[in-house]
This record gives sequence, C-alpha cells and structure tokens, in this order.
Amino acid sequence: MSAAVSPAQPFVSVYDVVNGISVHARVSTHTFADGRTRLVFVHGLGASVRYLEPTMLELAAEHPIVGVDLPGFGRSGTPPKVLDTEGLADALRDWLDVRGIGPAIFIGNSYGCQIIVELAHRDPMRVVGLVLNAPTMDPAHRTVFGVFLRFLADIPHEPWKLALVVARDYFRVGPLRFFATLRAALAHHIEEKLPGISAPTIIVCGARDPVVTVAWAADAARLVGISSRGSSGATLSVVATAAHALPYDDPKAFATLIQNFVKHAYRQSRGR
Repeated sequence: MSAAVSPAQPFVSVYDVVNGISVHARVSTHTFADGRTRLVFVHGLGASVRYLEPTMLELAAEHPIVGVDLPGFGRSGTPPKVLDTEGLADALRDWLDVRGIGPAIFIGNSYGCQIIVELAHRDPMRVVGLVLNAPTMDPAHRTVFGVFLRFLADIPHEPWKLALVVARDYFRVGPLRFFATLRAALAHHIEEKLPGISAPTIIVCGARDPVVTVAWAADAARLVGISSRGSSGATLSVVATAAHALPYDDPKAFATLIQNFVKHAYRQSRGR
C-alpha cells in the first residue's frame, strides 16, 4: 500500500558515524507496511546526493528512498586519506550496516556506478538489482585529459542550474581530493567486474552524453553476467534527449525507467 508523501518534507537529513567519520544521507520520511525494497542512490565523482534528489522525489510516493554522501563528499565528513573505489565500496557497505539497510536496489550515476558494481562484486547478497546510469569509465578514453575534455563537452548539454548545485560540492571537495579520486576511478576497470554480476541490471545512457557513449554503454550491457551462472544479464535503455546528468535533467524519465526496473528485479529475485 502506498503512503502519502508530505509535500513539505519528503526527505530528512540523517548522520551516522561510520569508522569514525560522520556520514550524511537523505532519507524519505514515510514508511511502507509491506516491507518493500529500499532504493539506495549513490552519487558521482566530486558531487553529492543533492543532484539526485529530483529523481528521488519522483519515486518517494512508491518506494523507501535513501541517498548517501560518501565519505569525503557532500555533507559527510572527510577521511584522513582519499578513498579509492574499493575503499568507497567498503565505506558504503559499512554505512549500510550501521543504518540497518538490508538487500537493496542500488542506483548509481557516473562514478557511483563503479562503486555499486564493486559492492555487488564483493558482496552480491546485498544487491537485489543495479541501475547504472552513465557508468564510467569508458575503456576507450581512460586518461585524465580525455575524461576532462569529455566532461567539458557535456556542460552545454546540461541545465544551467546543475552547475550551481555541483559547484558547491566541487568547492568543498577541493582539487586535490577530486583529482585523486579521478585517478582512482580511472584505475578501477569496471569492465572486469561486470561479467561477475548476477543481480538484475539495467544500463541507462543518454544519447547526447559525450562522457559515456552509447557504444560503451552497449558494451557494458553485453558484459554484465557473462561469467556468472544464473545471471539474467543486463538491459540497455538509451534516452534520446539526455546527456550525462539524467537524474537531474529529466527526473521523470529516469524515475519511470527505475519504476519499471524495480518490478523486473522483484520478479527476478522471487524466481531465484
């Protein structure tokens, strides 16, 4: 049974201490009596949960939602050293334990996809399904300079208000942590982890995205689960009008894709 969303405050901020670091998250304020699966949103490089909230809001009437600021980003505390992709996946796992979140559907954008794929690779029982929107890094363009040029090329395709949202996040992270995390993202080869994924997966790509091309998204979808027995593989959905930041640019379209996928993932999990 659906619960009504409070239009005044559909989400609240919560803080948990995880491995000595304060971790911030946005959590939906309403509950569901039928124990439906939590949707966990994970942000991209240098950003925070802020730019994911438009999509989270679209889904809040039907699903329990949580979006986390990983350590070092957003309103979370800063660890003494920069965490690589594996370290961020471990931090996500530890935060899930502290918050008491069981198996969930994980939604990642950009670098967030690498982190949730790493989590699924390390601890598959935690993952009911994966929504990978614009998953980095494209093996054909795995250099700092190449990625930087592609992110610059993406700017004209994104809403100008998004720049205001992420500028504050980038300023807080600072150039040293940003580029150290970028190097970690480049060193993490998602294409080597996707074949072992057994959970239902959808890969979403914007046709206008210069960072994650449709060609790479199609390759990524083909790789999902090819070495995992019982895997159903992945589906690919290309949004014709979207670029890299679909969760902010067109939250209704992204939320619809997620809604349809959740039904598919639930059927798949019941059939296991």
